[in-house]
Amino acid sequence: MKDFNLDVEPKIKSGFQIPENYFEQFESKMLNQLPKNESKVVSLFHRKQIWISSIAALLLVMIAIPVYQSMNKNNAIEVTTLENYLVSEYSTYDIIDKLSTEDINALENDLTLNDDAVESYLLETQNIDYYLNQ
Repeated sequence: MKDFNLDVEPKIKSGFQIPENYFEQFESKMLNQLPKNESKVVSLFHRKQIWISSIAALLLVMIAIPVYQSMNKNNAIEVTTLENYLVSEYSTYDIIDKLSTEDINALENDLTLNDDAVESYLLETQNIDYYLNQ
């Protein structure tokens, strides 16, 4: 291959030419092609609005939770009231018919009796003589 020296050899024309006044007109052409949108105006108090609304929401939650809990306490049905209703409305057999085997098994697991519970129940009942005679 033949050595090539740029200083000695004649220069080759590239074939590309720059149009006349290209660089003078470039900036104005580019600015004309850009979309002309107006900039948005951002309020300086926007961050304050976010903070104020966050604080208001927090205060609302702090007030709502105790009110909700107090409403649930008032609506809770006492166990004795529920037992009395079931005894007056349904017989034992009706209740057993409505329970599934899974419900009965869960009740058996939950109702484990220990000696202390039986003893305290017997001491609290007034007809203990009835149970002792049976």
